[in-house]
Amino acid sequence: MLQSLLVVAICASDIVSAATLRQQVLSSFVFTRYGDRTPLYLDNDISILTPFGAQQMYNVGSRFRDRYLTSTFDALDSTAIRDISHYQLNADEISILTTDNQYAIASAQAFMQGLYPPLADPSNQNYTHEAGVSNLANGTNVVAPLNGYQYPKINTASSYDLRSVWINGAQNCPAYTGRLIEYYNTSDYAFLYESTLEFYQDLKDDFLDNIFSPSNLGYFDAYYIYDYLRYQYLHNSTVRNSISDVNMTRAEILAADWVYALYNNATDPVKSIAGRSLASQILSIFYNAINMEGRTNKLNLWFGDFAPMVSFAALAGLTSEQNAIFYDVPPLGSSYIFELVSLLPEGDPGSSFPATSDMYVRFYFQNGTDEYSRPIEYPLFGRSPSQTLIPYSEFVSGISKFSLSGGVKECIFCPAYTDGDNSTSGSKGHGLSPAVAGVIGAVVALAVAGILFGLLMAVAGLRVHRQGGKRRSDIAGFRGSQKLASDQDLTIPKGGAGAVVTSTEDDHVKSHERIGSWELRDKAKGEEAGQVGAVRTPQRRRPSYEDDEIQVNPYTPAVKPHDQV
Repeated sequence: MLQSLLVVAICASDIVSAATLRQQVLSSFVFTRYGDRTPLYLDNDISILTPFGAQQMYNVGSRFRDRYLTSTFDALDSTAIRDISHYQLNADEISILTTDNQYAIASAQAFMQGLYPPLADPSNQNYTHEAGVSNLANGTNVVAPLNGYQYPKINTASSYDLRSVWINGAQNCPAYTGRLIEYYNTSDYAFLYESTLEFYQDLKDDFLDNIFSPSNLGYFDAYYIYDYLRYQYLHNSTVRNSISDVNMTRAEILAADWVYALYNNATDPVKSIAGRSLASQILSIFYNAINMEGRTNKLNLWFGDFAPMVSFAALAGLTSEQNAIFYDVPPLGSSYIFELVSLLPEGDPGSSFPATSDMYVRFYFQNGTDEYSRPIEYPLFGRSPSQTLIPYSEFVSGISKFSLSGGVKECIFCPAYTDGDNSTSGSKGHGLSPAVAGVIGAVVALAVAGILFGLLMAVAGLRVHRQGGKRRSDIAGFRGSQKLASDQDLTIPKGGAGAVVTSTEDDHVKSHERIGSWELRDKAKGEEAGQVGAVRTPQRRRPSYEDDEIQVNPYTPAVKPHDQV
């Protein structure tokens, strides 16, 4: 009995001791879904952020300002980021990355307006100018437009940019498109499609007529139909007063089922590619913050779509019966928050940067932007609800199990994820792959041909002359003067970025939101008719993979002695 009381007393002492520790946020990574935008039913390239969406993102930014910039640092429950600038925006401390969609970029701008308000705003304690740069030689103080508006550095990643891998891993991924085709051929999909046809037909007659064609109407486009209805329900009083809550809820549930089937899969490395790529960058960003002792990467803000969030939830063990909220599509303006923190004993001012052994990671989910939403802690990797504070070393170990590895596969990205090799830790074989062997063979053949041609020129006097008299129109294109109007051709775009194939047919390419939807419709129809359909995938020029700026992942497994290219 006495021994039991002693154990209880020791445990109570530990709890009291832990309660007196003060939290210090060293770095934060926040992935936020953009705000309210016009629907994607036609073309996501013309979808824009609405004023309501801008206000949403401004409010979200203001909340993060309260959390990270104006929180009292000395308080035990402080969430202030260590040594971050409170009023004047410092571009070296804030890292911002978005997709290149207008609504994502505008969401980042509105968010930053709330995070760092204009300097002339009275709430900024009369910080009416930027220190060191606002004074002119004649003594004048110049305030920037819009009452001292602060201009953030926002990086955008288009599909041509290597960084698009990290913010939207499923975009332009042939292997992922292949997985979608497989899903559309399953019995689960066939059942949902057939059982919901009548429901979608009723919606068409009442709300979707002349918006979605009959061939596009059904569970095949469940998310895009709900996306359109959501927008109309928010902005159109006629729709809001006509559609029943039951139908709106059912459309939302079917959209969530569609998204879950396509992205929430922890066992398939291709279907979860968006979450895997996001996970690798969380590690990389925290590593940089630690390596620079908190001087950079203090606050890292990414703005994108739901795919990385849904995939990461599956990989990190967040999707469960206890956390049913992760079965849904994160609402517009929602945020995943990862905080790298240290715990300081009472009286420690936190002047020195802590060791990694004293660091922990917390994960929060802010579900939406309404007045009741707030960041809520959730445990990662299947831990108990009381284990939300994860030692940094355990966080690295847990997330490394599913994040993308570095090296070659990080560069070539999606083509590496094939049925023959779903690993991310390096090559399984010890010989040359067929692709590499083919390249080597082609180079050798060209070298031999060059040597033989040189011998002919030296020995036999062979010379090459340009044939004159040809008009430019006669030699243009791969078919020359015999080129027909229907033939494709090679053109050089402005800037000399590279040759691309052009066609007289309309070949407009949708962005990633349409992957898995209308692009696959022809394939599905073709198979129903006993034909092989064609999948339209974006035909974009690949970026150079010899860039000097390709990041090296510090958590990549070491190269094995017997590995070969």
